[in-house]
Amino acid sequence: MELFDHNGRVLDLTPKKKKANSFSGHYRGTEMGRYRTYVPYSVSDSTQTLNRSQRRSLMGFARHLFNNNGLVRGAVADLTRYSVGSGLRPQAQSAEAQAYEDYFSEWAKICEVTGQFTFGQLQSLVSKRMDIDGDIGLIMVGTGNSFPQLQLVEAHRIESETYDAKGHDGVNVSPAGRPTAYEVRDGDSDYRRISSNNFILMYDPERVSQLRGVTSLVHAIAHLRDMDDLLEYELVGTKLNASIGMAVTSQGGVADDGSALIEDGYSAADTGDIPWQTFEPGMIPRLKIGESIESFASNRPSPTFVGFIEHLIREVATGLGLPYEFVWDISKGTGSASRFVLEKAQRRFEERQNLIATKLCNRVWSWVIARGIKRGELPSSENWWKVRWQTPKRITVDLGREAKSNHESIKLGLRTMSQDVGELGMDWQEVRGQVEAEAVDLLTRAQRLSSEYGVSMETAMHLLSQRTPNPVFADSNETPIDPQAAE
Repeated sequence: MELFDHNGRVLDLTPKKKKANSFSGHYRGTEMGRYRTYVPYSVSDSTQTLNRSQRRSLMGFARHLFNNNGLVRGAVADLTRYSVGSGLRPQAQSAEAQAYEDYFSEWAKICEVTGQFTFGQLQSLVSKRMDIDGDIGLIMVGTGNSFPQLQLVEAHRIESETYDAKGHDGVNVSPAGRPTAYEVRDGDSDYRRISSNNFILMYDPERVSQLRGVTSLVHAIAHLRDMDDLLEYELVGTKLNASIGMAVTSQGGVADDGSALIEDGYSAADTGDIPWQTFEPGMIPRLKIGESIESFASNRPSPTFVGFIEHLIREVATGLGLPYEFVWDISKGTGSASRFVLEKAQRRFEERQNLIATKLCNRVWSWVIARGIKRGELPSSENWWKVRWQTPKRITVDLGREAKSNHESIKLGLRTMSQDVGELGMDWQEVRGQVEAEAVDLLTRAQRLSSEYGVSMETAMHLLSQRTPNPVFADSNETPIDPQAAE
């Protein structure tokens, strides 16, 4: 028997082998079921997953949390404080190094158009806003031979006036994906386009095609909001429990007329309230049959609740790239564990230092020094653009132990002076120059004493560098000179 379709063709009813689905069942992470919460997924460019609306919403939540949540404020401040400190300091690598460094140091005091911030403060602001807002812009103001200055642009002001297929959320790009210009909103309705040659957008990238930054708290915003709510609820519950000292229980909830404990108007039928003023020393309350006095004790907040809050804090800290023990409770790590905690935190600080040095400081240095040479304020030299940046002092849990180990490594030639003093937040060239200056000063003064008072250079140097009030000349036949007798 044959069956036909509506077009008169014979239907093939032969059973066919089911074609295998290469996506089903092989990876359990892709399976959907009633026992797991649905997770939305999107495989696309970052320009589609992070649009203007989402970025501004996340920015607003992050700003609120930073202003009102001590955990967030402290973690972000620590990341900035140990990464930037008072600012990365330049160490020029050219023949005119000292002149360039002095010029940049003076420029750093008036580097910002409003005159409010130094270059060190700008670095701190950049680091904080990258974590809170996601990114921050800096406009390199001035053309030709004019004096160079920087203008800060907060993330919410970097946006496009209209949709442009060649750009995304305030960033215009070339067909190859290179940013060519940035759009900045001035006031409520005025927009201006700034070439990428004069604009620096600072953010911590996570995607290849990413053009705008996103707050570092993006992973924890939901949990931080939940934590604030839970703490608020627990605080209210704890206050309510603490406000009740004792409770009088009865069958009917009505006070006996002969009771000395409850005054008129304070029965359970009225307010259920028993003020502490009604208690007297040595009082013997009279209760009717079925009534009793019970002390009210509360176990809030419970240890379980505290542990749950610690879990949320740990997630916030690790998402920022910092160990939980460093952010919240350093006592959790002891001995070798504490050294591991600080070393892990130090790696995060070095990442931030490298980002700021390479993307911001190097570009600003080249711009300022080049402008100074054009203006005739600096001499030109080979490699004028080369510079290194001295970072703040490296944190440590055992300074004495590590210093001793480092000194032994220097003696064996396994460690350089640059490494050693660099971890102390100093530049080895400055240290060596200072040592030389002090040595020259010591020799000059010793020579003057030697010729004026007729003592040997060795004795004069000993007198200048002694650390005890009464020097003893054990290895010399000389006797101390009395200045008055010499005169």
